[in-house]
Amino acid sequence: MSNNFFEVNNVDFVVGGKTKVRNVSFSIENEGDVICLLGPSGIGKTTILRTIAGLQKIKNGSIKLNGKTISSENLNVEPEHRNISLAFQENSLFPHYTVKKNILLGFEKNKLKKKKEINLQEIIDLLDLSKILNQYPHQISAGEAQRASLARALLTQPDLLLLDEPLSNVDQSFKEEIQIRLKRILKTLKISTIIVTHDSYEAFYLGSKCGIILDQELRQFDDPYKVYHFPNSVEVVNFLNRGVLIPAEVTSPKSLENKDLGTITGTFVKSFPIGSNVQLLIQPEDLHHDDQSNLKLEIVDRKFRGTSFIYTLKTASNSFIPVFVHSHHIHQHEISEKFGIKRPIHIDHIVCF
Repeated sequence: MSNNFFEVNNVDFVVGGKTKVRNVSFSIENEGDVICLLGPSGIGKTTILRTIAGLQKIKNGSIKLNGKTISSENLNVEPEHRNISLAFQENSLFPHYTVKKNILLGFEKNKLKKKKEINLQEIIDLLDLSKILNQYPHQISAGEAQRASLARALLTQPDLLLLDEPLSNVDQSFKEEIQIRLKRILKTLKISTIIVTHDSYEAFYLGSKCGIILDQELRQFDDPYKVYHFPNSVEVVNFLNRGVLIPAEVTSPKSLENKDLGTITGTFVKSFPIGSNVQLLIQPEDLHHDDQSNLKLEIVDRKFRGTSFIYTLKTASNSFIPVFVHSHHIHQHEISEKFGIKRPIHIDHIVCF
């Protein structure tokens, strides 16, 4: 018998008779953990949340919360009896109530629960809502409405909180601070949470586990570090868009050869027979800048990221490789200049397909 706090076992998620995601299984191991689901628009992430909340029925598999089955082929516990709170991406505030009254709906619902004492003012302050409490939904911005909906959902103190793109309308300049505050709230209140987002950095920061949904499947479900550094398929690599695949030949249990970069050493995440032709994942952090190197590639693009530059280099065989460099490095290169790659090339974890 599993001891996971929440489980989805072999479920097809269906809406309007159309299967959006097939044969999905994942779990929240401990109460208070946060997991994030990533995937392109329309892939079925919101359908998953709606089904977990009880708004859609399932025809196969099961969904369990705190040891009890809440959805199966023969059982569908009604949404109001699940103690699951779902905050939609769009404005779900009641238009005839002020922001404060909308938020208080969650607080009033929470009053009878014998759970950790929750401080209304603390939630209001953490989500920066004090200035808009007496305004109505049509008088506030989309980002403010999202934060008010989030406050209401948190104050219900659910067993499971479902957040659909919770910060998509929050200004970029404020988003990182809200992420920090949200993570603190969820940890303090020990609220188990599933967050749907299209922002991989947001998912990597907030989630103890991340799931990648592509082509009607949950393609990978793992901790953020492994999802980023050890993607399990070409499709996940392409979705995350954090590196490129270049052809190479395996030359030993610890090395491979690319005709543009030469010999690359490291530890293979998955072993291949010597002589295998593979696609090697090169991420921006894998190669290092060295003006003295005899391996020089042409710069075709340069992106300034504040703390860093990402140079795109063109190889002799027309591959395009991204390289990360701290923005305070002395010699900033221009497009069309030559850029030196440090040799010997060593990548700690060699990922190939």
